[in-house]
Amino acid sequence: TTLCNTALDNPTQRNKTQLIRAAVKFLETDTVCYRVEEPPALAELQKNEWDPIVAWAENRYNVTIGSSTSILGPNIPASTKETFVSHLASYNMWALQGIEYVITQLKSLILSMGLIDRHITVEKAVLLSRLEEEYQIRRWGNVEWAHDYDLCELRARTAAGTLFVHLCSESSTVKHKLLQD
Repeated sequence: TTLCNTALDNPTQRNKTQLIRAAVKFLETDTVCYRVEEPPALAELQKNEWDPIVAWAENRYNVTIGSSTSILGPNIPASTKETFVSHLASYNMWALQGIEYVITQLKSLILSMGLIDRHITVEKAVLLSRLEEEYQIRRWGNVEWAHDYDLCELRARTAAGTLFVHLCSESSTVKHKLLQD
């Protein structure tokens, strides 16, 4: 309902170009592009889990993304950004509202596109977006009332946003049946 109302009302009064640019801007701070050097176990986990999704996106969209351990992040080429701008332009305004919602949940354009393109599941996308948190939970323990709630809420929001995008992207024709006495 929230996504429908946001799409209907467009409270920020942004047009399609502004929505697309906002979505692509997330690429500069994409969760899967920022890596750590220490602890080594987390660095290895990031490499093993995030490299395949980055490689998928690079192959799928024929772009260069990369990753970085610098606080400045990776150097994303302008051509990569323009490719994503072109791809996102194929979606309607409602779907773009949903895409932005998913991106803000996952903190990742790459994971969101993998999810919307049906390359990964909601569960996998959420796990990948929470990789560092899951690592810390395994190391220090789970706070059931907090960590479990956050995980369930993130899954629900991500699933709702993804479903919204898919439904807004479907093309269908509705035939109205004539009422007969």
